[in-house]
Amino acid sequence: MAKKTHEKTPHAKMLLVALRSVGYTNEAAIADILDNSIAGSATKIELYFDWDNRRIVIADNGLGMDYQQLMDAMEIGSADPNEIRPSEDLGRFGLGMKTAAFSMAKNLLVISKKDSVVSNAEWNLDTVAFEDKWEIAEYDDSEISVILESVNTYTQYSSWGQGTLIIISDLDRLIDEENIEKSKKNFYKVIRKIKSHIAITFHRFIEEDELMISVNGNVIKPWNPFWIKSPSTMELSREELFDGKNDVIVEPYILPHKNKFSSEDEYKDAAGIKDWRGHQGFYVYRNRRLLMYGTWFGKFRKEPAYNLARIKLDMNADSDFEWDIDIKKSRAMLPVSIEEQITQIAYLAIERSVAVYNSRGTYNRKNTANNTSLKYVWEQRKNISGNYMFYLNKKHPMLLKLLTQMDENMQKELKTYLSLVESYSPIMLSGVMEKEDDNVVSDEDKQRDILNIQEKIRIYRMLQYDDTEIYDTLYDSPEYLYIRKDLKKIIEETK
Repeated sequence: MAKKTHEKTPHAKMLLVALRSVGYTNEAAIADILDNSIAGSATKIELYFDWDNRRIVIADNGLGMDYQQLMDAMEIGSADPNEIRPSEDLGRFGLGMKTAAFSMAKNLLVISKKDSVVSNAEWNLDTVAFEDKWEIAEYDDSEISVILESVNTYTQYSSWGQGTLIIISDLDRLIDEENIEKSKKNFYKVIRKIKSHIAITFHRFIEEDELMISVNGNVIKPWNPFWIKSPSTMELSREELFDGKNDVIVEPYILPHKNKFSSEDEYKDAAGIKDWRGHQGFYVYRNRRLLMYGTWFGKFRKEPAYNLARIKLDMNADSDFEWDIDIKKSRAMLPVSIEEQITQIAYLAIERSVAVYNSRGTYNRKNTANNTSLKYVWEQRKNISGNYMFYLNKKHPMLLKLLTQMDENMQKELKTYLSLVESYSPIMLSGVMEKEDDNVVSDEDKQRDILNIQEKIRIYRMLQYDDTEIYDTLYDSPEYLYIRKDLKKIIEETK
């Protein structure tokens, strides 16, 4: 059947409202813009918040852009999100610089020089709205010279052979000209927040690549949340997981007890800008850039005794869709494929944190690493749905030794058997820990369980068990009582 098609180009004036309301905080907006400088191999980035001229200036000494590269970069949605990116690329949708700037202001001017050639392009949202067209403007050379002269007092951009200069002006979202005193106080409060945000978001680039970022002439010192400079910080075992597309590196740290800090100031510094409670949990890095932190992904409530547990989680930009990364690069969701493993790692880190927190500083690595002792076979913890269950200690030294001697298929067989042991343990069969119905299980949790069941079905079939026996085994498993009515369909659809 033939269909008629009709092109419907969105009105620039209407779309602008949506683009300006993505939900950036000022700190996230600036960080998103800095991503471009870092991806452009900059070693120096200078920010200046100019109250007198109502503008924000960002200069970097990166590779710069030629005319066509700049025109492409200024296009709304200039990148294919499905395209494989270089490992140093921090972007995804080709919206970051524009939407970030628009969230704060109406005017975005970008000047870039490459091979001694200077190019420029400007978005003016008042013009876009008035004309209802997505049109950018260019200044002539004499006008650009005047603009460059005006920023020479607080950037070194003119002395660099290459690089990019961004001027964000008409700060209507930051400054209310009808309430100027309040706006001025807020303006400088925003600067303080941005400095702290840069210190943690880009701390690995500052530490590892000697990247220099300054704000109003003050060089930003990195804030490493894992307090690795202290000999009392415990580093737990490093884990390598697979999120369905790439490896994910997980490194848990347990920070020292308060008594181990040399001073009250050092203790407060380690707490971070959100204090101890706000900084406990996972720190998700994408290509070394911090996306989000201070979260347990809804698996655990925040408790004072958990304050010392901070877990570094390194994911790859090619897994953005698996992690549901948003445009602002400030939100992520755990992939279903590693959710159970991540929850177990978090539980073990929390357990250590509690031990250290209650130790009054008298702990040592030997007496807190109890998961490696021979008698530490079972552990009781909540599963993802919030029900208590007994799990086998997957880090028991004898089990780890056995796994190293097995190939991948044998490892899967052993882990499937251990899962049977957990499901058919006496405490589970007693009904004390059953899930009563699927009303208390979220769609996300149910999908996770279905994926686990499908993997078990494949392994059972590989071991020559027929579908009838597989069904009976899963049907009687207390862990999957709530999903009984779907088992036949799951088995039939599993290839």
